[in-house]
Amino acid sequence: MRKFLTFALLCTLFSCQSVSRDPLKKVELVTPTGAKVETTLAISEADQNQGLSGVKENDFDDDQGMLFFYAEDFEKYFWMPDTYFDLDLFYMDKDLKILDIVRRAPHYVGRANPELIPRIRGVWCRHVLEMKSSSEIAKALKIGDKLEWKSTLSLQETEAKAKNVK
Repeated sequence: MRKFLTFALLCTLFSCQSVSRDPLKKVELVTPTGAKVETTLAISEADQNQGLSGVKENDFDDDQGMLFFYAEDFEKYFWMPDTYFDLDLFYMDKDLKILDIVRRAPHYVGRANPELIPRIRGVWCRHVLEMKSSSEIAKALKIGDKLEWKSTLSLQETEAKAKNVK
């Protein structure tokens, strides 16, 4: 019985570990200064619609980001319903070069008054990274910086797989 429980515990640990390392869910981005950003990918429409809505400030560290990952370039518009902290938005090309930045996009707790929810101007790009405005990593990023993609899948492989995600 003891061996069985040990085996079950190990299986549970390894299955949890493989979920957290899913290259279509989490990647590491490295800034030009070498800072590492633990990044959640928002690939599916449901994940992109959810974004960081409902995430409390204490549950999102300064070295974390959410990357809205798209397979095509088009004008991206963002709004901030049910957010609990101000965000910096980094609009990037297909190679993760920062094309434009919106600093301190205001948070808005709730969804009851949609007309009051802040909306961010549209920007033509491929991907958008959101980070806390209070993050020293975010503050150091600037237009023209290129982020490095660290994952078991290359950026191009992730893009190919993302085309099949609904």
